[in-house]
Amino acid sequence: MILVNPEEFSPEEVIGKPYEHGMLPYGGGVSLKTGLIVFATSREEHERIMSELRALE
Repeated sequence: MILVNPEEFSPEEVIGKPYEHGMLPYGGGVSLKTGLIVFATSREEHERIMSELRALE
């Protein structure tokens, strides 16, 4: 199991690698066919999305 420190997470470093639990602390997508990470959400993007969702409450 690989745990990524969320403070040091860089989406560019995990894209194209085989997915293991803990590699996508802010979300992302994994190919069901290959098991490789297709996209990863950055901390900034995650915070932006969450603030938009909170504004809908």
